Amino acid sequence: MFYRLGHWMHNRRWSVVALWLALATGLHWFAPAWSTIAMDGDLEQLPPSTTTIRATRLGQRAFPADRAASQIVLVLARKETELSTADRQYAIRLAQQARQIPQLPLVDVWTEKTPVVGPLLKSRSGHAQRVVLRLTNGFMATDNIRVLAAIRQMVQQESAAKPPGLQVGITGSAAIGGDMLDAAAESVRNTHRATLALIVIALLAIYRSPRLAVIPLLAIGLATSISLNLLALAAWWSQQAPAFWPQVRVFTTTKIFVVVILFGAGTDYCLFLIARYREYLRAKLAADEAIARALSRVGAAVAASALTTVVGLAMMGWAEFGKFAYSGPAIAVCLLVTLAVCLTLVPALLATPLGNLAEQKPPHADPSGPAPNEQPFLQASAPWQTVWNSLAGKILRHPSLVLALSLMVALPFAWSGWDVPVTYDLLSELPPHRVSRRGTTLMKEHFPPGEIGPLVVLAQLPQGGLNTVEGQLKIAQLVKPLADLKGIAKIRSIYQPTGDPPGTVRLFSSEGLQVLASKGSPLTQAAFVSDAPSLAGKVTRLYLMLANEPFSPAAVSTCQEVEQTLLALAHNSHSPWYGATFELMGPTAGIRDLEKITLADRLRIQWLVAIAVWLVLWILLRRLLMSTYLIGTVLLSYLVTLGITNSFFGWQVGPTYAGLDWKVPLFLFVILTAVGQDYNIYLVTRVLEEQRRHGMREGLRRAMIHTGGIITSCGVIMAGTFVSMTTGSLLGIVELGFALSLGILLDTFVVRSVLVPALLALSARD
Repeated sequence: MFYRLGHWMHNRRWSVVALWLALATGLHWFAPAWSTIAMDGDLEQLPPSTTTIRATRLGQRAFPADRAASQIVLVLARKETELSTADRQYAIRLAQQARQIPQLPLVDVWTEKTPVVGPLLKSRSGHAQRVVLRLTNGFMATDNIRVLAAIRQMVQQESAAKPPGLQVGITGSAAIGGDMLDAAAESVRNTHRATLALIVIALLAIYRSPRLAVIPLLAIGLATSISLNLLALAAWWSQQAPAFWPQVRVFTTTKIFVVVILFGAGTDYCLFLIARYREYLRAKLAADEAIARALSRVGAAVAASALTTVVGLAMMGWAEFGKFAYSGPAIAVCLLVTLAVCLTLVPALLATPLGNLAEQKPPHADPSGPAPNEQPFLQASAPWQTVWNSLAGKILRHPSLVLALSLMVALPFAWSGWDVPVTYDLLSELPPHRVSRRGTTLMKEHFPPGEIGPLVVLAQLPQGGLNTVEGQLKIAQLVKPLADLKGIAKIRSIYQPTGDPPGTVRLFSSEGLQVLASKGSPLTQAAFVSDAPSLAGKVTRLYLMLANEPFSPAAVSTCQEVEQTLLALAHNSHSPWYGATFELMGPTAGIRDLEKITLADRLRIQWLVAIAVWLVLWILLRRLLMSTYLIGTVLLSYLVTLGITNSFFGWQVGPTYAGLDWKVPLFLFVILTAVGQDYNIYLVTRVLEEQRRHGMREGLRRAMIHTGGIITSCGVIMAGTFVSMTTGSLLGIVELGFALSLGILLDTFVVRSVLVPALLALSARD
């Protein structure tokens, strides 16, 4: 099949090139911009079964007038003195200017003059106060990038009127989300540029010819453009027709993975095809016959390696977390597009004048040399061939010793990678210079860190009555056990709107009068107890201000304690809250749900990917032991990589290191298990081909020498594309780029070069 395909591509080369160019142009013309269809919020991709999603839906029904989903907080502070009248007037000025920003998704703006909540915006010391911009946007809505930029610009424009010495910071859940998304977009741009630069340099170094390097660059560039635009169109259509199957969703991280994987894998496919094509040209075959034979020899191996990766990535579709479930299959489809381009467009381009340089002999090549499978392997002028020949000889002579020594070195690192810590702390992922991180630091100096994003409890009592005096007493009985938890700084409810425990404020002081006024205010009643027709008096809200940052492990632990306390009340027949239902929302509850869902997904996907890739290998190779061993080597490489990566970043970050970003272990496993099998397939298929010609031991030796240089080049290029991810702004992307590049290099120089040949040598008996 591939032989006939090669002749067909040669004879219709210009039609094939024109067809792919037309497809790329058409998709580019009609596809929407990626930023307009990307759905980047992590918490929005949680399954409906989580308390965060259930609480969001209940909140919309119970408090329909409250449309706020996130907030941006302006913090105004002085280090050593109380705020002056001029400082407070400046805070009002900023609030007024914020209201005038066009197309800002504002619900309202809270200042010290806002009824009920105004006094809560001041610090106890009087050194700081807040202006709260409540937004309809979600915490991780893509539009928060624009909103944050508009607020920053407004603050900068008003800096001339700022009283001397006054500090102004920007924080809040929407600000943190906007910074995260902006950093992710910056990571995409940096990764794209770095990937392209690395691929160009690598191809020029390999081919020493700009014209010949154009072939893989053009093919991969077209494949990437077609893939991204195809995904964008599909995602747009899914948004227009939500009932249509299958649904497609894309994210900023999807684009990062598409770029690096397609450039890396696509370059590998091109290099293997062009390398075999040049072998046949040196054997004096005509161009059309060389293309046909090269495709017949390499096409099956390239397709098999791509299929292995596609199947592995597709297994992510079984995840509950939306970003995993949609990203894996989407990247798999893009890889199929790249495979189609490499098996059709590359042979067609080789048949054009661009491919003429492939006929040039590499340095030190013998122009009258024999056919590829008959040429001498060891030449004094080819030092790399000497290296591979020497390595093959050592492995063939002492396979057991080589295997044992390799495992002795690898196992300690693998043991350390067995259970590495992970973190879900979004703030720690942001660079220190980001505006929301600096604003959060300023806010923590004057306010409890939980004020950034409170934990919200929605309590639903079937019998109702929460809008009565008796209902307030029930709410007080609900607040008491929660307030006793160590991780809770204060709780705001209809019982105590300011969050101060009873008795801490003097009744006839100005603060006490404010508390009494707050309790009797209709605004307070509407804010804390539902007056929606179907749920009136049946649902109340509690705002829990945590003692720790809302994204921190300590806050998540407190969230767990809160949930357990609420469940105990609901199951206690002597409690007034017996039979009630409780739902949690806010950043901390979302992070807790995210952790719970993704940890379960990780275990499920790892098993599915390992089994699926093993089945593909067994079907391709028809060797049970070999397929099992190949999977085992990649799993060993994964554990070693994870252990080294964790140690490296623990050393680099220092005492504040809490663990690797939560996305690193899963994506590292899937990509290494799927993509890492490419080189094993290339090696083993060549081994089987050579062994049919030259016997078991000599065939293995020849296969190692034939594939050593090209697989090493491909591995270095693939690792280089992943290294480009370390140019990103988010620590999680940097960690993943480091881990993937390290893992690919281990696969290239250890797994493919030592572990797999050592096992093959044990069974190679002529």
